[in-house]
Parts: sequence; C-alpha cells; structure tokens
Amino acid sequence: MAPEMSFAQALNEAKGVIVQLSTRVKSDAEKIRSQQQTIVSQSSTIAQLETRAEERDNEIAHYVEQIGALSAQLREADAAREHSETILNRQGEKITSLQAANADLEARLGEHKAQIAELSNERDTLSTQLPSEADAAALAAMAQLLNRAAPAIEKARKSAGPQMRLTNSDDAIAQAA
Repeated sequence: MAPEMSFAQALNEAKGVIVQLSTRVKSDAEKIRSQQQTIVSQSSTIAQLETRAEERDNEIAHYVEQIGALSAQLREADAAREHSETILNRQGEKITSLQAANADLEARLGEHKAQIAELSNERDTLSTQLPSEADAAALAAMAQLLNRAAPAIEKARKSAGPQMRLTNSDDAIAQAA
C-alpha cells in the first residue's frame, strides 16, 4: 500500500492539483475567449460574405434579365437580317433580270443600228439613181416640147400615108409559118 501521507503533504498535493487545474482552467478560458473572438470575427466575415453573396445573386439576376433582353433583341435582329437577305435576294434577282433585259435590248439596238445603216446606204444608193434637179428640169422642158410638138406629129402622120412597120425577123418567120 502506499505510505500514508501526512495532512500537510495531502494539502500540498491537493494544492498542486488545484494549481494545476487552475492553470488548465485559465488556459482553457483563454482558448475559449480566443475561440469566441474567432467565432465573432468569423461571424462578422460570414455576415459580410452573405451580404456579398446576396449582392452577387442580385447582380446575377440583373445579368440574367439583361441576357434575356439581349437574346430577344438578337432574335429580332436575326429575323430582320433574314428579312433583309430575302429582300436583297429578290432585288438581286430583279437586277439580274434587268441586266439580262438590258443586254437583250442592247443586242436589239445593235441590230437596229445595223439595219438603219443598211437602209441609209440603200437610201443613198437610190438617191444617186434619182434624177437630179437639172435632170428633172430637162425632163420637164422635154415634156413641154413634146406636148407642143404632139399635134404637129399627128398631122404629119396622117399626111404621110402608109407607115412602115419594123418587125423582128423571128416574128416575121413565125407569122409566115
């Protein structure tokens, strides 16, 4: 068994245990105070982070609304672009058909120019064959002369008697046969 302790020894030992426990309690109290301060500061940090998170949630909600509005605008712009492309395609087809018609008209214009040139040449050729003013004046003078001489020629014919007839030798042979 253990030797018996004296009252003083027991008190000293109890005092040592109490001092030891007291030191441990003080140390634990310090740890608790330190942990309380950590909890308070972390609670403050958590509150700030929750506030920031809420602000971020509000910003995200705002951005989601903006994205929705921009998506709608994008769809409208796409529809307008498609409509514009359709109009441009139709106008392109019209331009192509007008260019083809223009080319056809230019070809016809070339043909008409050639025809006009040909008719102008023919007119010029025919105008050289027409009597000139001097020729026309001479013909008019000759016609007047013949008109004046016609009664005299008629009179001379009647007074001359039988006329001689000139025939082609082939005609005479044909009549004889």
